[in-house]
Amino acid sequence: MGGKMLTEERLNNLIDEYGTEILRLCYLYLKDYQLAEDACQDTFLKVYSNFHKFNKLSTEKTWITKICINTCKNYLRNPWKRKVTLENKELIQNEISDQEIFVELEKSELFNSVMNLKPTYKEIILMYYYQQLSVKEVSQILGISESNAFTRLSRARQFLKDKLGGIIYEES
Repeated sequence: MGGKMLTEERLNNLIDEYGTEILRLCYLYLKDYQLAEDACQDTFLKVYSNFHKFNKLSTEKTWITKICINTCKNYLRNPWKRKVTLENKELIQNEISDQEIFVELEKSELFNSVMNLKPTYKEIILMYYYQQLSVKEVSQILGISESNAFTRLSRARQFLKDKLGGIIYEES
């Protein structure tokens, strides 16, 4: 598919396949549901306009995840978006079912511990455990070696283990 334009039908298939995961990843990065929706939409607009650059050196999921993470990082760097996020915190509590799941997730000690990690450790935990990407895929997204990705993951696990008193809950 490298070098080809993305059809609207194919874009809709990608959104159906990865949209929920990308929205959740945006929310985990941005901690604001409305901002996450905007970032998710921006991610797929970038996928649409840059699909001709996709060179199949990674999977579509890895490529889209990388675009998503870069989009979220740009949102976090933008002072206007941060200000809007702070002003709209009350609006997070509306009747969106996905949002209720996110609010419940925010209450967990593990989630809060992950969100308080340094960005380099937080992103690797989110990608490996939440997005269920392999260490190889994570290394491609972050542009680091597999051994560096594994080291970051190990350190992040250790920080979480120390923070949570030696108890790490593994989901199967």
